[in-house]
Amino acid sequence: MSADHADPGRAYTPAVTFAQARAAARAARTAEHGRQVRRTARPRGVFGAIRSRAPLSLQLYGAALEGRLVWRGENEFAMLEPPLRRRPPRGTRGAGPRLADRFWDVFVAFTPPALLLLLSLALIPLALVRREWLVVVLTLPVLGVFHVAGVLVAMALNLVWQVLRPVVERGRDHRVTTEELRGEHWSVAVCHQARFERAEPLIKAIVDRLAALPGGWGEDRGSLVCVLNGVTTEAMRTAFLARARHARLDDQGDGLAFLVSLPRAHPREPSEREAVSGLLLYLFAGATLVFVEAALVADSEAEACGNDCAGRPATYWTALRWLSQRLLLTDPPHLSPATPEVVVTGWFTSIVALTGVLVVLTAGRWYLAARRRRRANLDKELTAMDATTKVLLLVATSVEYEQVKAVVRAHTEHAPEVDFRGPHVVFNLGVVSKATILLARSEPGTTATAGAMLTAQTLIEDLRPDYVILTGICYGLRKGPQRIGDVLVAGQLRVLDLKKIVDGESGPVEIPRGARAEPSVKLLNACYAVDAMKPHIGVMLSGNTLLNSEEERNRLIAAHPDALGGEMEGAGVYAAAAKHRADWIVIKAISDWGVGKTKRHQARAARNAAEFVLHLITLGALDTPPTPT
Repeated sequence: MSADHADPGRAYTPAVTFAQARAAARAARTAEHGRQVRRTARPRGVFGAIRSRAPLSLQLYGAALEGRLVWRGENEFAMLEPPLRRRPPRGTRGAGPRLADRFWDVFVAFTPPALLLLLSLALIPLALVRREWLVVVLTLPVLGVFHVAGVLVAMALNLVWQVLRPVVERGRDHRVTTEELRGEHWSVAVCHQARFERAEPLIKAIVDRLAALPGGWGEDRGSLVCVLNGVTTEAMRTAFLARARHARLDDQGDGLAFLVSLPRAHPREPSEREAVSGLLLYLFAGATLVFVEAALVADSEAEACGNDCAGRPATYWTALRWLSQRLLLTDPPHLSPATPEVVVTGWFTSIVALTGVLVVLTAGRWYLAARRRRRANLDKELTAMDATTKVLLLVATSVEYEQVKAVVRAHTEHAPEVDFRGPHVVFNLGVVSKATILLARSEPGTTATAGAMLTAQTLIEDLRPDYVILTGICYGLRKGPQRIGDVLVAGQLRVLDLKKIVDGESGPVEIPRGARAEPSVKLLNACYAVDAMKPHIGVMLSGNTLLNSEEERNRLIAAHPDALGGEMEGAGVYAAAAKHRADWIVIKAISDWGVGKTKRHQARAARNAAEFVLHLITLGALDTPPTPT
């Protein structure tokens, strides 16, 4: 029985051999997007030169043992991965490959030198009997020392690159990583299929396998994340993109939301234990090297000096004393070697000591960084426990989305946490003052399926936020008193779409019949209290028309002389919030004047609006829930 048709109540048997897994990995690497898949499946670890994940063949074989490999042949397969924070159930096969995959960088960094040192220690009795083995006994710990030193030097260079990377790659968004996206949800990590007509059966097999996984893995599966960087062919990526337009994976309603993302993987962060382990291993290797060298030094000096060995390290203990002093780059008083090979050995020992200084500094920085990170995580957890309100920020464009994330993260230093709510993606941006900030995006306007009205209604019902704030960009109607980037706050929102048209003496006459909605009194009064950024507070227009006409702009000014500006999503947010009696407000910044539109000022305006909202929350205005009415 194949793994695809195994009884879900029984443990899966490995229907795939390691040789088949190697062939499948080779097919994936040589495919259309093979190099990108390799970088995604095996990102570089904290050591820089060492990959943080095991070879793809070992990953596939481990997935087959655990029943996570959807296998339809070497040229048609998909590897599922559980949430990174969830452990597999007890008794599941594949513990060895799983551990090797999880700690591959640590295994490659420290296992070879440890084995070399153990082998060297095991050969010492043989070297004492047969002198020719001393070279072997000495060479093994030397290789171990060089291996550890090279690894830690590479780690130091990698840490320097991580510091310089935001400057070198300025403007690129690295906040949403593979680990964050897959932290709480199942994911399709690797998928290989060259033929588009075979894509649908493979996707269906993925859904069936996820539902059938034993030990409770198929329970509580809110979302399935597809990492497009892990899909090897353009045909399969096209199939996934087509399916991603739907809220569910199949027409029968299997309960799976589907997100497509192109994350950029980051190295695994080092831990305090790994820093200490690496340093201890280096010190142990250095000590072993000195003890083994002492026997070689004593033997060489004794053979050269004969009966007159005064002042020379001709015995084991004098050689050990001399080598220990060489670690400090000096010779002991009245003790120095005469043979050239021993002098070279002494200088080599001094070089090892100098390398040790870099190793100690690197390990210390690693340890302190891990400790600070652990304390910061604890502080965030304590702060989150102290949070009393939820603030839902809604935006409608990618530039608004990115600017809100950037502004809040600069304040909280909290990486956004992804949460999938049906067809919607919600980012938890952290806690400011005593308010948890949530961010979601709709499509522009209010009438589309993913528009502001239905998006706001769904999220308000699901999240039950205390406050709903629509932020982003808008157009201004008072050029002169207003400037690009100025923040507008809707003291009143006028809905433009609902109107009556009658015949007049000079043609059709429009009679506005849209709502004139007033936002939350608490939120509006809080905006008056923001002294750092003086907003324009007054009437804002809201309609499903992207204004880029001077004639229409002049008509709006004539019909609404008291209006400050306009936008497209406020009416939908107002309607959804009013239905659920949620406190709401519209806070946007001017990016254009409703004519001659360009994207030139959009990022600046979106950032100003986001900074105003953040300042509003920072003041503590939203720390307490609104008073029920």
